[in-house]
Amino acid sequence: MIRINLLPYRNARRRQQIVQHLGIAFGAIALTGLIAMGLHWSASSQLADLQETYTELKAQNQMLQKKIGKIRNLEALRADVEKKLKLVDQLQEGRFRSLMTLHELARLIPENVWLTKIQDDGPLIKLKGLGESNKAIANFMRQLDASKLFSDVRLEVISRVNAGGVTVRSFSLTLARVDKSAGQPKTAGRAS
Repeated sequence: MIRINLLPYRNARRRQQIVQHLGIAFGAIALTGLIAMGLHWSASSQLADLQETYTELKAQNQMLQKKIGKIRNLEALRADVEKKLKLVDQLQEGRFRSLMTLHELARLIPENVWLTKIQDDGPLIKLKGLGESNKAIANFMRQLDASKLFSDVRLEVISRVNAGGVTVRSFSLTLARVDKSAGQPKTAGRAS
């Protein structure tokens, strides 16, 4: 009988299978390592790009913050200029106010009434003077009340006085100046 020893063949085959399995295992490990290195490189590249973008955005943000600061300064300057322009406009409106007031008083005053004192307190005007009679003073008050420049004409005091040997009436009036911008009389600190 011929005997064939198959054990060395099986051992060789087993070794070959072990070598194949080890090769596959090392290949898988190498492939996994390469994939991991590739992913790491990709992530590092993305991180570097993101850091570069962050740096650019930070620089742009600082530049925009400077521009916003300038814009805010310009807005504050604009508000200040507008405030000054309004003040100039108000001064322009009030420029001829006293002149117009005196002109209107001179136009309205009757021949038998004389003013001795005019006090301009902004929205209120106080008049003191002499009149030939109560009727002359009442006529003057009606004309003042009918004027477009004055309103709220009030007689404060009327009394009989002797001026140069003639008996006349001394009076004191308070009237409000009409504010043309609001269309209403401006009164200050008065109780009705």
